[in-house]
Amino acid sequence: MIDPRQFYRKMDKMLARISREEADGQFLQHILDELVTSFGPELNFGNGHMYRELFGSLELLHTTGGTDATGIFPARIPVNDPFIQHVQSHGSFVYETSTEIPDWFDPGVDDSAEFVAIKIDGPPGFRFLYLFTLKDGWIRDEIAFCLNGIRFALNYRLKSDAAQSELDTAATIQRSLLPKEAPAFPGWDIAARSQPAEAVGGDFYDFIPLGEDLMGIAIGDASGHGLAAALLVRDVLMGIRMGVGTNLKMLYIMKKLNRVLHGTTFSTRFISVFYCELHRHGGLLYANAGHTSGLIITEDTVAELEPTGTIMGPLSDIPLERAYGQVPEGGIMILYTDGITERVYEDGTPFDTSGLIEQVRKHAKLDAAEIVERVFEYAHSLEHESDLLEDDSTLLVIKRIG
Repeated sequence: MIDPRQFYRKMDKMLARISREEADGQFLQHILDELVTSFGPELNFGNGHMYRELFGSLELLHTTGGTDATGIFPARIPVNDPFIQHVQSHGSFVYETSTEIPDWFDPGVDDSAEFVAIKIDGPPGFRFLYLFTLKDGWIRDEIAFCLNGIRFALNYRLKSDAAQSELDTAATIQRSLLPKEAPAFPGWDIAARSQPAEAVGGDFYDFIPLGEDLMGIAIGDASGHGLAAALLVRDVLMGIRMGVGTNLKMLYIMKKLNRVLHGTTFSTRFISVFYCELHRHGGLLYANAGHTSGLIITEDTVAELEPTGTIMGPLSDIPLERAYGQVPEGGIMILYTDGITERVYEDGTPFDTSGLIEQVRKHAKLDAAEIVERVFEYAHSLEHESDLLEDDSTLLVIKRIG
């Protein structure tokens, strides 16, 4: 029997190591070595073996604990082997009777040799197996308690690392796509800010210089968050930039891009896109694929740049038209995502578009960057209308100054 206090201290130490040690290419090998070294004398482990699933087989990558294991476990085990299928279904195997021992196990000189196995599941494509020979005196409950605890800790660590890696990748993609600063455009003061609700969101915006007198401006909102949303945003922005760069027509670009998205994304994935071409003298040509209505705000008037078609992605062909607008001198064009307007005042009244207009007019004499910050901060001082889920927030202020 093991000493419970000593055993639990060792388990705490091992679980802490699993959670904290750098998970490099040798991580699982180090844990296997430590299991045999630390727990072998008490739990009567013999040698440890680590396999990785590759191309339909489990390939032996590492052994530890001595040389007497040579020939006991093979270098390769088919994944469709009944024993492997049992471990895959149950997560572990602890020897009970000799009838359970697979044909490929060779006990060597000791015909009574027994063993235990646990499955380790990482992200897709990373599946491993630990196999340990057992010496006389091993106790089933002690073995099962220790190795199942280790198995759960390793599975959690590998999957957590994979999820974090995905988030890091998505965040890198998102940072690379958003403009580092607003462009200089004669006669205009431009500023923007975007803030994801989680580590990575689905909002985007872009400024595309089209010559001395023309500026392309895009804003959109992809469904979901994380890597899938970041990749969807990347595809849309690259499609718009490439199309504009080759002088293709606005509607052709967006409809072609929609067909591509429809064929390559899940039907539940969609994205709203507003794209316009702004002339330095205030003329505006735009197409709005299901996005929130842009606003042209003056002291006395508000013009809405309403959707001219449906969101992109779910349908292979979308109805989409062009429309025209005009930003007068002193006017301010506001483009935004609904994370800004889906807010409520303390009394439960929606902030909505009317609140946004009120805030823009209140700060209209400030420069564009200050308007962005004042409006953004005010909107975020209010509660989001959803009690369960915040939304990404993006705000562009395009102010005509002459």
